[in-house]
Amino acid sequence: MPDLSPTIDGVGIKLGSTWANTVGDGTAASGMNTTTTFDNTGINAIDLSAFNATQVERYYVEFDTEDITVAPSSATFKLYGTSNGAAGVICVQASFASAGAITTGDWDSWNESSPVTYTDGINAGSWNTSGYNTFTLTAAALSAMASLDEFQMICLEKDNDYDQSSAGSGLSISSGFFTSNDSNASRRPVLSYVAGEVASTIPKVSVKSGTVTLKAGSLTIK
Repeated sequence: MPDLSPTIDGVGIKLGSTWANTVGDGTAASGMNTTTTFDNTGINAIDLSAFNATQVERYYVEFDTEDITVAPSSATFKLYGTSNGAAGVICVQASFASAGAITTGDWDSWNESSPVTYTDGINAGSWNTSGYNTFTLTAAALSAMASLDEFQMICLEKDNDYDQSSAGSGLSISSGFFTSNDSNASRRPVLSYVAGEVASTIPKVSVKSGTVTLKAGSLTIK
């Protein structure tokens, strides 16, 4: 099972005053950190809109899949958790402005109104804070791995950010993780896949006249 390491990853944060101007389409991140080794609250949703304050953080990641030409038969994405584990997490298709770079403008580089889910979800309260959290990739993600040179995802809070609908003012939930910059290789994110099979066909041979000479091997007629 081949393993891929991120070409780049990072944590984006958006500060706002309402839920719509924090997670909605057309917004840019307040900051994007691609050098941090971990973030204890790297996936979070905080709604204090009653006090004109909101905050959301998301994880952004890219893998080089140029050499994958056939959709894998299966794949998993693993993110090593730390500290907080209250938030549910799900990962979606993203399209960053530039390959090999993640900027504040990539905050809304996913389809908020009709997201393409790339993984199953890990429910709130089920996040492992001292080991890998394993996501199973969807059929859409497997297809994208074969068709795209850069496979890009955003992992976000599952119950309020992903569905663009906050539970209401007073919400504060987060989960932490290590990034590809961590010095300990056993805690870095990894994308593992089982290579798909290349379809092959055996042509039929039709002899209408003459002779067939077999110099070696055997010929089986069924």
